[in-house]
Amino acid sequence: MSRTLGGGGRFVVLDGVDGCGKTTQARLLVEAWTREAGGDADAVLHVREPGSTGVGDGVRGIVLFGRDDIDAATEALLFAAARRHLLRAQIAPALAAGRDVVCERFHASTYAYQGVAGGLGGEAVLELLGRFADDPAPDLELVLDLDPRAARERRGGDSDRIEGKGLAFQERVAEGYRSYAAGRDRAVVVDASGDAEAVHARVLAAVARLATSR
Repeated sequence: MSRTLGGGGRFVVLDGVDGCGKTTQARLLVEAWTREAGGDADAVLHVREPGSTGVGDGVRGIVLFGRDDIDAATEALLFAAARRHLLRAQIAPALAAGRDVVCERFHASTYAYQGVAGGLGGEAVLELLGRFADDPAPDLELVLDLDPRAARERRGGDSDRIEGKGLAFQERVAEGYRSYAAGRDRAVVVDASGDAEAVHARVLAAVARLATSR
């Protein structure tokens, strides 16, 4: 029997530039799916990348707040390791148990930040991730599209070393996200402008279209 979104075992990613509203939209989607599950808080797993495991939190600290000068290749390798561990330790078991999974950031982030903005090349990054951190793969990747200037206003400045790379870097990141979404059926661009509830409605519409297509 095929699974239905909100009914168990689907894997959806929310992604986009820093400040686009990923965490807010992930929380709202988790809340919506939890209501659909009759209020069962265990029906949906909410994770973030990097993070949600000891390995992921360690990588997060190194890449975002560490004192070392880390290049894009090192960042990509660290993110790949954290992602593989998250998939094996939390996401795969949750899906196997019939739970829905909502994840903040996945391959589109590494493609955009390290591959495009960082200069590694998007396809080289995807080759690495495809070999070591692509199982299970998301059913849907929602790219929240917001102008980097507006995103910076939303987040109120820079809080980590990647956000601190400047507006030109974030603009290259935004271009990378659009390039990623243009070449992949499972990736959908969602307009992230406007208030949180308006964006949430667009997210739900994108999720519903996937559900009806199966």
